[in-house]
Amino acid sequence: MIKINLLPKDARKRVGLGEQIFIIVLVLVLNFVGIGFYWNYLNGVIEQKRTDIARTQQRLQELQKVIDEIEKFEAQRKALEQKLEVIAKLEKEQRLPVRLLDEVYVTLEDDLWLNSFTQRDVDLSVTGSALSHPILSNYMRRLDDSPYFDQIRLVVAQTRAIGTQDVRDFQINMKLTAPAE
Repeated sequence: MIKINLLPKDARKRVGLGEQIFIIVLVLVLNFVGIGFYWNYLNGVIEQKRTDIARTQQRLQELQKVIDEIEKFEAQRKALEQKLEVIAKLEKEQRLPVRLLDEVYVTLEDDLWLNSFTQRDVDLSVTGSALSHPILSNYMRRLDDSPYFDQIRLVVAQTRAIGTQDVRDFQINMKLTAPAE
């Protein structure tokens, strides 16, 4: 079937123009409604992400408090370990001076006197007097046999007279070695 439009050309344009304007307006309205829905969806996504960020930051602050407490306890533990090490060292070193003085007493010879005993760290210096060189030699040998003394050296040995008796003044340097317990 053939359709023939008998309206003049001007009238034909007017009939299609109204429909076209309606379609354009309808498309624009639908576009704006679609853009509005999409904008609303994106705002929801943004708000959700902001909520997630705030929750994560709050959790991070809570964890930072826990980390700070752990670091505090770790510092206290290290300080306590250092104190325990110092106490153990002091207990170990507490016995050494007593053993050292006992060893000095045990190594003494008859007719030998000590005038001074000086300790600087592991260096020891002993000054004294003996009635003869063999007594001094025996004393040095006994020091050498002791597990507490090492590198024994006779620094000075001088003879002086006290009344009718000759006395040998001496100075001996040595190193202190603590034997394993």
